[in-house]
Amino acid sequence: MPRRSLGNAFSQLLLQFRIVSAVARRESQLRAAKGLFGVASIFIEPLALIGTFLALRILIRGAGEGVYLNLVLWLALGFIPFFMFADVAIKAIGGVEKGGDLYFYRRLRPLDSLMGNALLIIQIFGTMMLLFVSAISFWEWRLVVENPGQGIFLFVGIGLIGFGVGLTTLIIGHLLPVLAWIVKSFLRRILLWTSCIFFPIRQIPDEFRPFILWNPIAHGVELLRQSCNPAYPAPGVSALYFWAWVVGSIGVGLLIYSNNEDLLYATEPMPGPDDSD
Repeated sequence: MPRRSLGNAFSQLLLQFRIVSAVARRESQLRAAKGLFGVASIFIEPLALIGTFLALRILIRGAGEGVYLNLVLWLALGFIPFFMFADVAIKAIGGVEKGGDLYFYRRLRPLDSLMGNALLIIQIFGTMMLLFVSAISFWEWRLVVENPGQGIFLFVGIGLIGFGVGLTTLIIGHLLPVLAWIVKSFLRRILLWTSCIFFPIRQIPDEFRPFILWNPIAHGVELLRQSCNPAYPAPGVSALYFWAWVVGSIGVGLLIYSNNEDLLYATEPMPGPDDSD
């Protein structure tokens, strides 16, 4: 009996994975149908910012971030995970598409659609990160990531926080629409400056460092940099705090979703000034 139950659970998990993968493939095909710009547009903002700040850092401080990491790699390890986090969260907050042909399948729930979109975004930004790491490794003729397994888990963890935050905001935002607009604005404008993208945490004075370290993305970004070079200094950064946010945000999001799933069937996605993001 226990063996049969375990087999049924595995079958259901496999079916769930297939459904989420199908949603991700469908979303990828929709992007591809828009032409090259539809696929490449997601890269434009992070790549433009990496290029801009690379030029500024070279002009102001010289060619290197320091002795710890290649400057291009250091910037990529900040901008790419952050924009992945923000895009996953904002896509989740935007809700689910109604009336698409895929959604006539009764087995598909709104959560499956949200998970499929998150999976695609993580895959896209993961590919971008892999290209940066491969190019810099080829340039320096060595593997620039000393702990690739740790780096992969941290990268995915940052995406999961985005999904948890977006899922929670989506549900509560149906009851309080202004909250969804505030969170969208907060993700792109305020959180950007406290995620250790433009500066390493070690450069923050001790008295101001706690105002940065409340942000789990700052922990994730600096831990990612440590996965490339364990000697990279990151005072105050905690893997325990980061993973507590991963588990907590997903847990809270799923708990709220499970008690309010009917809202997503009854209500269309909320309009807002940042829907174009």
